[in-house]
Amino acid sequence: MSNYLNDLELFWDEFAEEYESIQQESTFPIAEDLRDFLVEEAILPCRTFLDLAGGSGRYLLPLQKYVKNYDLVDISEEMLKLAAAKAASNVQLIKQDQHTFLSRTKQQYDLVFSAMNPALQTENDLLAFCKASRKWCLILRVVKEEDSLFSPFEEASPDLLLNTRYKTFLKEWRIPYRTKRFSYVKNEEISREFFQEYFADDFSFTKLTELTEKIFGDVDHKSTQQVLDFELIYFQVPKAYNKNGF
Repeated sequence: MSNYLNDLELFWDEFAEEYESIQQESTFPIAEDLRDFLVEEAILPCRTFLDLAGGSGRYLLPLQKYVKNYDLVDISEEMLKLAAAKAASNVQLIKQDQHTFLSRTKQQYDLVFSAMNPALQTENDLLAFCKASRKWCLILRVVKEEDSLFSPFEEASPDLLLNTRYKTFLKEWRIPYRTKRFSYVKNEEISREFFQEYFADDFSFTKLTELTEKIFGDVDHKSTQQVLDFELIYFQVPKAYNKNGF
């Protein structure tokens, strides 16, 4: 394994517990809503399912009962340990980086799925992802993440645009695809102290004091609205492959 992959594995191993805590604290039922949609569309149940870069298994519990053989692949041993606690007997956990797995696997799955995958970036990444499927490909990403209190002072993540990149590749390959949005809104009270701690490393003391006074005035708490949009890109591979000669 290269130094880059060693460093990547170490990063996710060290982040695994915190990552799982963040997932558990989330009030957005994206995993359950995704399951319901896939069942309604008759994409699930299926026989073979690949969860690529599946991490600690956020989608395992709602999806695994609709799959005969569920393979979850991730580079992090610590992530897979967390996933193991959720896995039923039909789940196989595979420790491998994405490129190695996709280049070596001989199996084609009924459904290939990946959510918030940081390693799915290039045209070749997407092509390898598609070739692992013999029926359906599903890619799920956050495409909008806004907070009325914090977003005006933060730069938007470039990862929010990755679905647009995937769509460009699919259009170039003449692969028809469909999309589904899952939108969530949450209101929360934020304290003056939390706001200052959050931006402590981003602004000077003077600037942060000015911002805090402007936003909070003489109150200690302010209401904020969080908006989170997930977008699912889903398409059938065999017809596209037959049409384009892949």
